[in-house]
Amino acid sequence: MPRRSSNKLSRISPPIIIIGALLAIVAAAGFAVMLTKSEPGAGAALVPRAARVERVEGEVGIARAFADERDSEPAWTEATVNAPLTVGDRIYAKDGSRATLAFSGRNFARLDPGASLDVLSLADRRTQLALRNGSAIFDIGDLSRDDFFEVATPNGAVEFDEPGLYQVGFDQGGNTLISVLSGLAQVVGLAGSGEISKGEILTLVGQAAAQAVVSRISPDLAGGIVDDYYGYRYPNSYDGRYSDYDAYLDDPDYYDPYARSVSYQYVNSYDVPGLYDLDNYGDWADVDGYGRCWSPRVDAGWAPYRYGSWDVDNVWGPTWVSEEPWGWAPYHYGRWANVNNQRWVWVPDRTSSRPAYSPALVAFIPVSQTNQIAWVPLAPGEQYLPRYYNSSYEPQYIAPAEVVNQYVRDQRTCVNMSVPQAVTVVPVQQFTQVIRPESISYLNPQYASQAQPVLDLYAVESMRQMAIARRGGKFNGGINSGKRFKVGRDFEQALNTPVVASIAPVVPPGQASAAQEMSVRPASEKQRKNRLKLERNGQVVSEVKTGRGDGVSYQVNPQAGGSLAAQERSQRKAALAAQVARGDQTARRELKQIRKQEKLERRGIAPAYRQQPAAQRNQTAGQQTAGQQTRQERKALRRLDREQQPASPNVPQKHGGVASQSVNPRKLERQQMRQQKREMRQAAGQPAPSQQAQFEQQMRQQRKAQSQAARQQRQQQGVYVAPQQAQVDPLREQRRAQKQAARQQRQMQQQNVYAAPQAGQQKQPVVIQQSDKGQRKAERRAERQQAAQQQMVIPQRSVAGPAQNDAAQSNKAQRRVEKAERRAAKGRP
Repeated sequence: MPRRSSNKLSRISPPIIIIGALLAIVAAAGFAVMLTKSEPGAGAALVPRAARVERVEGEVGIARAFADERDSEPAWTEATVNAPLTVGDRIYAKDGSRATLAFSGRNFARLDPGASLDVLSLADRRTQLALRNGSAIFDIGDLSRDDFFEVATPNGAVEFDEPGLYQVGFDQGGNTLISVLSGLAQVVGLAGSGEISKGEILTLVGQAAAQAVVSRISPDLAGGIVDDYYGYRYPNSYDGRYSDYDAYLDDPDYYDPYARSVSYQYVNSYDVPGLYDLDNYGDWADVDGYGRCWSPRVDAGWAPYRYGSWDVDNVWGPTWVSEEPWGWAPYHYGRWANVNNQRWVWVPDRTSSRPAYSPALVAFIPVSQTNQIAWVPLAPGEQYLPRYYNSSYEPQYIAPAEVVNQYVRDQRTCVNMSVPQAVTVVPVQQFTQVIRPESISYLNPQYASQAQPVLDLYAVESMRQMAIARRGGKFNGGINSGKRFKVGRDFEQALNTPVVASIAPVVPPGQASAAQEMSVRPASEKQRKNRLKLERNGQVVSEVKTGRGDGVSYQVNPQAGGSLAAQERSQRKAALAAQVARGDQTARRELKQIRKQEKLERRGIAPAYRQQPAAQRNQTAGQQTAGQQTRQERKALRRLDREQQPASPNVPQKHGGVASQSVNPRKLERQQMRQQKREMRQAAGQPAPSQQAQFEQQMRQQRKAQSQAARQQRQQQGVYVAPQQAQVDPLREQRRAQKQAARQQRQMQQQNVYAAPQAGQQKQPVVIQQSDKGQRKAERRAERQQAAQQQMVIPQRSVAGPAQNDAAQSNKAQRRVEKAERRAAKGRP
């Protein structure tokens, strides 16, 4: 049989076998993709990603995850425009300061004063952040079905399900507040998950988020938040139209940068931040051989990668931080070309619908004779291979081995090296400083023709040793060296507060240790599937205050549909919940009492003590315990109902003809249905339920009388005697005596086993001989057979007289005493 199958296989042509194998591989890959889509962001590709610091206002600092290792605390430096943020990095805006981040061309975040934001994950179609204090606004303009954007907080995670505008912050008690100005959000906590839609504010109480209160946003408050954000983000073009909240909901994309940007027409990618900046600082034109290109409006002698600084504390490698306001997209995407040695043009990357981020698209040139380092922009067509670096500054390429080998072999030439003044040269000691015109020199053309550029900066031994020494604290340099950013120790301790994420972040291999320091606690699958109990109180929030000192506090406007007393109660419940989480039993009782009162109010029953004046109510509440107060409220409630509610003709009368409770519609309906059935039976000639019961009782009495008469007849014939009046059976008594003797023998053996040995004697093991049950059964079977052979007839039972009854009762009492003695001998009660 195996030989026959191999012959069949040999008949198949090799091309068909190859095609079949390829189809199997494609099917397996498709199945793997389906599995990875079971969880948001699962199986995300390892692709270099970075967020852009788009705007800085005031004192803003950055802590790098790949910074020096001298201290356990992060090293903070001042943030600048165009600085990158990667996994493990933190950004913090002090009081009175703000900052704007761009995660893509249409997804942004604005940090309010006193806010800090951590980058947990920046993978392909996956963004996870952590907000531990302050507040921030998240402007999500592009979110496809496969994208995942989440903000983790100490109380729970906020996942944005739709494009929209969201505000996340904290109140003075540490509770998380989530405002959905537009869009749809999913909240995931340790107690479950739930949804909130536009125009709603959700409060997550406590670290376990056991209580979630949903309120409404007043149009004036929502319009004020939207107006403030757009006035800050687009100061030159915003006309204030979004102060009307309805106008924003009608057209939220009016200021979408990609709807107005000319540069987007030539790049056509939402993944590239900063394309809209190119409209104001340059022009697009057709260039032979390159298509549509952008050229900046700069002075003569200008060259790319010359006005800025190098950030060597980045896991993706040396990163260029430009001081030019437009200097993000042209330095991290695409290539630079020089046209006729007259002007530089930026050539976008049109080979991919999702361009990949690169820290710096340059080639480095070591000038070992003068201890200098030089770099030159890569030209169109020259390859850059993505990589990340380990702690020893060794590149880990994200590509197959054959591609890496070809890449290393081809890095011997660079087209732009022949362009006059295209190469920038600085001393090695100033490489990590801000590049100044006085520190720049130009490469000798004779040396440039013989130099061999390298695409890996740390392949130059002097630069690698410099980077290692800097991380060890032995090198005086760094990004914006000399501008250290000071933060308080209390703030650094607050950064260690654990946050809750819906799923574990995706971390590149080079940043695994940095992610562990972020104190992220992913929610379990069971917690994600549980339904979070949202308490929708129907209140309308009319005022909001932000700031790290005051937190974020909301105030209810009674005229807008809310209740000031209810808002005070909600705030009191939030405070009590925080005390309960710390184990305060008094707060637990008070919180339980408030919930009982709310339950009565939802049923339309107002507690009697609410009708009292406030001073008297407070005095009464202070004199009574929680239990007494609740009982008295119930009693007062019933008394008021009896006195005030009129009697209903359809409800049974109690307490002197007055109904003790209000009329129950369902009860009235059931009574009416029973009355209708009763009338229908009477009309059909059937007996009423009361007559039917009497008829059944008569039938039972007749059957009982018949049974009693039959029993008396059997007694007269001598065929029936009551069990307690039966004569003694000799054979049964004999078997009973044998059983009793066997039990006594076993009891004596057990007493010998458990008897303590006398002094000077050793305890000897006692073997208990168990009675053979099979032998006893055989004996009883033989006795029955012998009785059958002799045709032994048992006397019929007859009615015993008083003497026989007394004998039977005495025998029964004797057996009861013997049974009690046997149980006592066995140690049973």
